[in-house]
Amino acid sequence: MKRLDASEQAVADIFWAPDGKWITYTLGDEIRLARIETGEIRIIGKGTTPRLTADNRVIFERDGEICAASAGNTVTLISKSTVVKRSAKGFPMPSPDGEILLFSIFNVYDKMSQSLNAYPYRHFVGQAGLNGQRARITSQQWYGGDFTWFADSSRFLHFEFDSTAGPQVHIVDREGKAEEGRLAGLYPSISPDSRQIAVKPRNGGSVVIYGIKGAWADKDITIAVVKIPLDKTVRPSAVPPVWLDNRTLLAVEGDAVYRVDTKKDKAELYKKIPTPTDRRKASLVPSPDREHLAMEVAVEGGFELRVLPVA
Repeated sequence: MKRLDASEQAVADIFWAPDGKWITYTLGDEIRLARIETGEIRIIGKGTTPRLTADNRVIFERDGEICAASAGNTVTLISKSTVVKRSAKGFPMPSPDGEILLFSIFNVYDKMSQSLNAYPYRHFVGQAGLNGQRARITSQQWYGGDFTWFADSSRFLHFEFDSTAGPQVHIVDREGKAEEGRLAGLYPSISPDSRQIAVKPRNGGSVVIYGIKGAWADKDITIAVVKIPLDKTVRPSAVPPVWLDNRTLLAVEGDAVYRVDTKKDKAELYKKIPTPTDRRKASLVPSPDREHLAMEVAVEGGFELRVLPVA
């Protein structure tokens, strides 16, 4: 186990580089970049939700704009005037292949909402090319929650914290068009082979696994539920289920970590790693090759960022 950094406040927004050599994260409102092998730490500057691209740029949000830092230089990729003028942008998420950048566009005037006598402003999903292609607004509305790309960059997930139909996970192709499959749940996580999606139900206490044999379409989706052996009701952790392989995942519930065998529909207490911090952001994140885990751990006087091999 390696201790990379520590803070009296929080270690948040943990994100791995696609090659698994670097981790970016925030300490308070400061973005940092750490090299796994050497422990070297670089301070990028002020901002939130940092992400690393395939060409090792740090993409992040600052003052309602999306910026990119590389080789000591910082440029604005998406400004408040881009796509929708005077609208703040946030939650950037680059695709694994380094071609597409997703982001949220806040408080967009929407005629459809006004015609329904509803609140006339909505948040939408935006999309841009990471190599300079023009940014645009998609038809997808955004109600909170991170974006999650499939490994081949062919599609992504985004989820709503709540709606009239309950928490929903949407499957969207790389052009921004919603696909047929729609899943219920929160904090989605995609298996290494992209054939399964694990989510948490609103009330916690279990992991729901959606699977496919064909396409991600409603008629082809199977559903399995694995109960977590809790002795009381707890608020579901914001840590998405962590796939270790196509059969096994880790689930953080309450103040413990559970190992879930999706083939046996069985969850057992997992004591080989410490329990990550419980906050409204993911605090346990697997490396791209799923051989290591980066996590925020509460210690006396603050919090630590640790990296440890998968046991």
